Amino acid sequence: MVSSVEERFIQQAIAVVEAHLSDSTFDVETLSAALNLSRMQLHRKLKALTNQSATEFVRQLRLQRAADLLRQRSASVSEVAFGVGFESLSYFAKAFRDQYGTVPSEYK
Repeated sequence: MVSSVEERFIQQAIAVVEAHLSDSTFDVETLSAALNLSRMQLHRKLKALTNQSATEFVRQLRLQRAADLLRQRSASVSEVAFGVGFESLSYFAKAFRDQYGTVPSEYK
């Protein structure tokens, strides 16, 4: 069961990631600094609360936003990929397929 303090932490972490979503240089170091935690503290806390590493947490949020944008059909796959912080279109396609079971162009 997640306490209100833990829920606030998760919401704060999500807010930080979303604020930097389009920044491809945003990484776990930046997230941990924004949350005033060491990288290891952040990793342990996220693993305990979400069963994801910090890297997985950030990637999942990027992919969720990408899926939202693809459903809206407001941009091309490459615009979406770069818009949510992926630097490589091929890595975006692989990560998207791993997460959603289909390639981004077919998800639309």
